[in-house]
Amino acid sequence: MFEFVSPFVFKSIFPKVSQHQSGIYILDIASQAKTKLVCAVLSLPVPSKSSNPGAEQGSGLMSRSVPDYIERRTLQKLLLVGCSGSGTSTIFKQAKILYKAVPFSDDEHENIKLKIQSNAYGYLGILLEGRERFEEEILGEKRKKQSSDETNPVGSSDSTDGKTIYTIGPRLKAFSDWLLKTMVSGNLEAIFPAATREYSPLVEELWKDAAIQATYSRRSELEMLSSVASYFLERVVDISRTDYEPSDLDILYAEGVTSSNGLACVDFSFPHSASDDSVDTADQHDSLLRYQLIRVQARGLGENCKWLEMFEDIGMVIFCVALSDYDQFSVDGNGSLMNKMMLSRKFFESIVTHPTFDQMEFLLILNKYDLFEEKIENVPLNQCDWFDDFHPVISRHHPNGNRNSNNINHSPSLGQLASHYVAVKFKRLYSSLTGRKLYVSLVKGLEPNSVDAALKYAREVLKWDEEKTIFSISEYSMYSTEASSFSH
Repeated sequence: MFEFVSPFVFKSIFPKVSQHQSGIYILDIASQAKTKLVCAVLSLPVPSKSSNPGAEQGSGLMSRSVPDYIERRTLQKLLLVGCSGSGTSTIFKQAKILYKAVPFSDDEHENIKLKIQSNAYGYLGILLEGRERFEEEILGEKRKKQSSDETNPVGSSDSTDGKTIYTIGPRLKAFSDWLLKTMVSGNLEAIFPAATREYSPLVEELWKDAAIQATYSRRSELEMLSSVASYFLERVVDISRTDYEPSDLDILYAEGVTSSNGLACVDFSFPHSASDDSVDTADQHDSLLRYQLIRVQARGLGENCKWLEMFEDIGMVIFCVALSDYDQFSVDGNGSLMNKMMLSRKFFESIVTHPTFDQMEFLLILNKYDLFEEKIENVPLNQCDWFDDFHPVISRHHPNGNRNSNNINHSPSLGQLASHYVAVKFKRLYSSLTGRKLYVSLVKGLEPNSVDAALKYAREVLKWDEEKTIFSISEYSMYSTEASSFSH
């Protein structure tokens, strides 16, 4: 079972902990006698022996029930990091569901349930704000047209009726105004859970209203609207019931149900398929292998990544980037507005050059590939300055080239070309910083098979890392900047 670790918990466990000016708690893990026990209880990464030179040496091989090399191999730790919105939370939940790790507790289920219900109202609030904006735009255009036609009032009555395709009736308008006022005041959480049952019929009616559907059709202009909004709004009455129990899919789609600042850990094993059993592999002890996925979000690392020293016994770093972020903006640590892809690049550079991860393998997950494929058809990749030299050549017979799609053609789509380009940009950056090879996997975070393939790819890379010393690897294959090491 995974745990979310707050500063209060750290203080209660480690009384000698000190607080950095950034607010992050710093502790000398190696000097704590009970660190190993506490980390085992909380499923946190345990510092390696090299970080504790003063520790007692073992009393000999006979005193150990499991040899060192077996113990090291039975738990492979994977550190999952990424900027806010990159999809690390979804991948973390996918791992827990896919590999049947310890199920969510009753308290966790209740918290997830409340979060799903409040999220539905949040999604509706964004749509209502968008509706008002779109309605005002059309009315403003009508007023402008009416003003220019003052000399010819004939036929101008259509301009003054005050109605547009975004207009809702008086009853729904009153509820809309109340909901938006409640959200602005910050009291939305206070009306739950009883209000969800009381107002869910109105929410359902609003969602089905033509004005809201017209607003939703312009969702690409509502930057804060989640891609899963329709999934929950379609079922708002069901999820508002007192006996509602979130399904695995609901949990997977739910936003904000995992810690955004602390650590979250989950232990799992990869299930063996029938084909695996029929093959006499050299790794018969693979069935003993367990993996620990440790998720830390960028904001949880604090100034200069102070917590990263805890992770020196990690087997691999999985860095997650949202492909669809290339035209999005967010506020950086200095309060400046910055392209989100550039923020991810900046964070990526700080992680791969951190001394803790020297010579460690990295897997780059280019997440949200499905959203990226849809967006790239309408929004140029060069919206991000880093990608200003992307000039794809699309086959004139390819469906994306708006030509005869009946011709059999295996040319790559625009989404494939663009994702390959982004992968190469990161691979070349990584090579320039480390002189090593970056592995890349394209992922659709909401699709279980896609996440499963990426995590199994990580497992294979770990195996290659263990075995590569017995092979003669060419400089080209080791340090290639091309996207040859790709997992789809």
